[in-house]
Amino acid sequence: MDIEAGKTLTNEEVIRELLELLKKNAMKEQANDVFEICSYVDGLEKKIDFMTEELTNMQNQIKEMQEDTLVNNTKKALSEAWERLNTRCEQIKSQVLEVKAQVKSTAKSIVDEAKAKGRTALYRVSEFLGIKKRLLDIRENVRDAIKTTDKDIAKTALLAKGFREAGQTAANAFRTFADKPEVDYSQKEQKHSITKAILAPMKAVKKMLVSMELHLDASIDKLDNLAMNVQLDKEKHMEKEQQQTEPERAEAERVEAEIVYSPMVAEPQEYQYNADVFEARGVDEVKQEAAHKEVAKVREDKAR
Repeated sequence: MDIEAGKTLTNEEVIRELLELLKKNAMKEQANDVFEICSYVDGLEKKIDFMTEELTNMQNQIKEMQEDTLVNNTKKALSEAWERLNTRCEQIKSQVLEVKAQVKSTAKSIVDEAKAKGRTALYRVSEFLGIKKRLLDIRENVRDAIKTTDKDIAKTALLAKGFREAGQTAANAFRTFADKPEVDYSQKEQKHSITKAILAPMKAVKKMLVSMELHLDASIDKLDNLAMNVQLDKEKHMEKEQQQTEPERAEAERVEAEIVYSPMVAEPQEYQYNADVFEARGVDEVKQEAAHKEVAKVREDKAR
């Protein structure tokens, strides 16, 4: 993966700039929606990276299988299963990179227009809804991959069972020939090297695909939520403008321009994301607890 593809959306300068503009213009809910949408896309990339690692491991295990007629036929079948899964993974990866590019392009366009025209240009964040079709396509691809992987897992498990039972039958045949009692393998743990080498990576990829589907569901819902929040903000400001006199409207436009163009210098952040929120909340709780103890101590001293 190249450096550009590997860079998360939440660390892109244009995304950070858009989030700052939204916060400075009292559009905190929209900022949160945009941040979470970008986080979801970043999460999809991480899941794809994990699947790629598992598929690489699976491919290496297939290559290392010993050579004989029976195993060669097995290797061919397993290689075909790997090829199907790997091709699907590459398709999904390409689709996610297209989503990233569209998000960055949309963000840059909005930021540039907001700097030129003011707060109303920020309503264009609803245009992120344009990636919804791409996300729906990815989800469909993921669902197809889950179905295909389920079938390949079932076939591989059956293959492993056949190898295992054949080996057990051969082992008992040798025992019988050597006048030794047969072993009841039903009482023993039944595994085959295929189970660890092939089935395990397949199941890991399937689990990640299921997680990705849920991730996509959440990101699509968040896009709808962003569009709704933008519409509500529009309606609120339109109602407010209708109630304003001409001088009040002119003053409001002047203040709005100042807010949009205000330089992004270091300052106490009113709005924080993810871990920062919990960290800040933890600090506040410690301060409140200390204050509470101090008040209780003063009351106790007075009572004495």
